[in-house]
Amino acid sequence: MGTTKIFKSTSKRDEIRARYGDFLAGMPFIKRYVSTEFGDTFVLEAGDPSAEPVVLLHGSCTNSAFWFNEIMALMPKYHVFAVDIIGEAGNSAEYRPDLKSEEFSQWLNETLEKLGISNVILCGNSLGSWLALNYAVRYPNNVKELLLFAPAGLSKLNDVYLEKAEEANETDESLAMADGAGMPQVIVDFINLILSGFNPISEELPQYSGEELERLKMPLLMVAGVEDELLDAPGAAEYLRKYAPQAEIHLLEHTGHMIQNAYAFILPFLEKQN
Repeated sequence: MGTTKIFKSTSKRDEIRARYGDFLAGMPFIKRYVSTEFGDTFVLEAGDPSAEPVVLLHGSCTNSAFWFNEIMALMPKYHVFAVDIIGEAGNSAEYRPDLKSEEFSQWLNETLEKLGISNVILCGNSLGSWLALNYAVRYPNNVKELLLFAPAGLSKLNDVYLEKAEEANETDESLAMADGAGMPQVIVDFINLILSGFNPISEELPQYSGEELERLKMPLLMVAGVEDELLDAPGAAEYLRKYAPQAEIHLLEHTGHMIQNAYAFILPFLEKQN
């Protein structure tokens, strides 16, 4: 999968990254790259370097700009790292690992080592939650707390979405922006720009087994929308609760796949652990 064409064209890639750069300009974040065997990884860093590290992993068809509110809310108390996932619509390498391999967890482990992080509060959204789980089941002793928003990997994806993603990749058309009600127009416009020029993952994200989930002994938070059209949130919650009974789970009414202001759940959860 590593040779998959990530962007629909070089010009679209450059346009998306230019908009990303414009969005980050003037923000109070350190912008840095770390080198891994899978290519360079772009990271936004903020907060007190002596504070506990929190790593944020964004969803598919996005980048770390979409964690802006969470970075701002967390940085007074934590050392925050928002990591652009490789093979996604950010500034990291255009290499997309095979979903069934261990490359994603190897990439994240190498990234964390290069950042000097050994005991991490790991937080993911959608694909980022799948990746956080991928890492946590393989390196459970490295994860202090695990926070999952709209998590993939705990239930089957909606077949209609997968068909649309595959069709978009094959026809050079874009996926329609969904579930954006209430979001600032600048964010909706950025998402639509990404969707017009980016080839999303179009295959099923592997589901984690009960045996794998039983390795998760750390404090665990799951937040998902009952009206999520991409994932079966109630089914995912039941599945996670069965194998990780310590999980704190919030199923939000009148909420779809995009969970806004995740910091309203992150901060109270972390406060309870300290």
